[in-house]
Amino acid sequence: MMRRTNFYLLFLLICSIQACGQTEKETAQNIEKVVAYFNNGEYQKAVSFADKLIEKDSFDYVSWTVKGRALFSLGKEQQGIDAVNKAIEIKPDYYEAYGFRAVLYHLSGEYEMSQIIPDIDMALSEEPNNPALIKIKAGFLYKAGQFAKAISEYDKLLKIDPKEYEVVVLIATINNELGNKELALKGYNQAIEIQPKQSFAYEERAYFFMEDEQFEKAIADYNTLIEIIPDSLEFRSIKAYTLNNRGFAYFKLDKDDKALSDINQSLKLLPTNSYAYKNRALVFLDKNEMDKGCSDLQKAIELGYSELYGNEVEKLININCR
Repeated sequence: MMRRTNFYLLFLLICSIQACGQTEKETAQNIEKVVAYFNNGEYQKAVSFADKLIEKDSFDYVSWTVKGRALFSLGKEQQGIDAVNKAIEIKPDYYEAYGFRAVLYHLSGEYEMSQIIPDIDMALSEEPNNPALIKIKAGFLYKAGQFAKAISEYDKLLKIDPKEYEVVVLIATINNELGNKELALKGYNQAIEIQPKQSFAYEERAYFFMEDEQFEKAIADYNTLIEIIPDSLEFRSIKAYTLNNRGFAYFKLDKDDKALSDINQSLKLLPTNSYAYKNRALVFLDKNEMDKGCSDLQKAIELGYSELYGNEVEKLININCR
């Protein structure tokens, strides 16, 4: 069963930013311009214009920050982090920069949570009730497996808005991780009542039902998901994952024809999904179509299944394809 990663970290890297911290009229106008380039996704222009501003005033910490975020967005990760570090060096109490740096640290994959969380805490020291920063911290704690601390942060958000849909889902998912099944299901149900047309809670509840081997209930949620997920290119991979997962649920109920239909549709939408090839192989092997099953297992290996999910496919090949 494949699960879409849904942490809903509100990454500051991709959020709009506001010109701040400098009040001189001409400077403020220039900062607004470089920020506009960044917010419009014109990262190279943002870097070039920030460089001009920095050339005029090397202590322009806002331009250093925007430059760093733009460089990072262009794939120049360490240069981007270095630029944000420069902004913090110039103005250590520019608390927003710590939040930006925490996100860059995380996205680079080169830093430990022990380096990231202190930056978030620095940003929160200026704005302790900032929902975006609290959500980021909670998300980082979740990813680090510090579930109790993550729930504590998410609870702060619920005090601000008790019907914060994503937070209700995430708390339910953490409860599921902790084995609090009743609380988890209650949370998923509550989230669906809050936003019945949003997909996240259905995805997580379906995963919950699959883990609990309640396959009919999982299929019902996948049916709803397939109806509400848009057909646009942006959501194609999510629909592909959903079809693949529903196909696996049908397989677990010995409904191989329905399983094949779903997984085939999934692979049409996302032909690089190694997990779907593994699932289809299971159906073929169950139908005693060994050549097709072994071919799909080999395809899953070629697409990197082992690196992503472990050695299940190799075991299946050793049992069925030698």
